[in-house]
Amino acid sequence: MHTAEELSKVLKVLADSTRLTMLKQMQEGEQCACSFVDCFDISQPAISRHLKMMRQAGLLLERRDKQWIHYRLNETSPFYSIVIDLLDKIETVEANCDCETDCAI
Repeated sequence: MHTAEELSKVLKVLADSTRLTMLKQMQEGEQCACSFVDCFDISQPAISRHLKMMRQAGLLLERRDKQWIHYRLNETSPFYSIVIDLLDKIETVEANCDCETDCAI
């Protein structure tokens, strides 16, 4: 069971279509931050803010590889099942999200 405050914080993070789309892409596996810049028509600092919010809410884990940061869903989060239930309700969108930098996973 979660407190109303804890759940409210997570729901605020999930109440954004860009963040939901990013999470949906991470449901397929780990993603480099640079791939999100290639996917969305928003700046790199805006992508970083979205990722920071999701990380602070405990929804993401990160792995650094030199200058690249790779993100994945946090399967140990107490909200993981809620997030997955929501993501499973989102239509998968085919997107051209190939990272054009040398950040191969």
